[in-house]
Amino acid sequence: MTYLVMYFHLYGYIYPQEQMTICTAASTAMAHACLGLFTFVSGYLLGKKYCFGQQGNCDVWTFYKKRILRIIPLFVLSSIVLWLVDFNGTYATLNGLLCISPFVNPKPKTIYYIPIILWCYLVTPLISRRELKWRVLGSLSLFVLLVVARCLFPSIDSRFVFNVFFYLVGVVSASCFDWKFNTSYGTALKTLVVLTFALLVAFAIKYSLLYPTSRQMAVGAIGVFVIFFICEGICKLIYSQQGVRQNQCSRLASFIVEKVSYASMACYMFHRFFYWLAEAVGTPSDTTLKWFYMIGLIFPLIVVLSYIIQKEYDNIVKKF
Repeated sequence: MTYLVMYFHLYGYIYPQEQMTICTAASTAMAHACLGLFTFVSGYLLGKKYCFGQQGNCDVWTFYKKRILRIIPLFVLSSIVLWLVDFNGTYATLNGLLCISPFVNPKPKTIYYIPIILWCYLVTPLISRRELKWRVLGSLSLFVLLVVARCLFPSIDSRFVFNVFFYLVGVVSASCFDWKFNTSYGTALKTLVVLTFALLVAFAIKYSLLYPTSRQMAVGAIGVFVIFFICEGICKLIYSQQGVRQNQCSRLASFIVEKVSYASMACYMFHRFFYWLAEAVGTPSDTTLKWFYMIGLIFPLIVVLSYIIQKEYDNIVKKF
């Protein structure tokens, strides 16, 4: 969320459209990696927590109710707000609200991802079963059908296929793998993945600044695990230290991560409106000052306001 809101989307508010092509390729690949990682983690955590079927620990309606209350009302409000400020058109907004935007055009900008993750949640009871073979066969069948459909109907969003893949990988791996690499084999694997990612990025930048979506997603796919491994390494550095000073650092890091994470969904859904509001009020004309103004003042303010929105919304949801 921090990457998407604080850089990837903010870039368009700092520079004119014609100056954005230089960063488009690498930035878009990184955005795919960020959303792919979130989708993978979402599938993994839900696959760990919920199991359906006769031997399951949750019924389908309870699962759907939690997902609906968690996302739909905020998504509807966000869609209406972005339509009112003319960020998304009427048809794109309707397609998003009806959750058909992954399959038809036009697609809403920025919040296009919400219908994608909702479709992932919809099929979760079909694949998150106790038996590993059921998870594998169910996930593989759904993904093959989606790929065939994408080949037959180009209007199906390629980003939909990309994120569904990582969601299914997360659900399947939840039943058999803890994604913790503490051995020399894990270290070697991380090094190999990071080097491969670096080589692909270097190749892409050297030969084409605006490389095709397929290559952006290939780099993004590797980036999913690169970001995951980097986050794991940072956590180990923070929490493995001893002493009072290190413990204070750990507590501060935990506090920041907890608050930002809690605000992240509302931040993702409403940051475009807040940036629009900031521009309407007025921003510095100098590019450098505008970066400092947006990142130093507006972005922290967005996180705080998003935290408040999420907190108040959760207090309402608790009543249901």
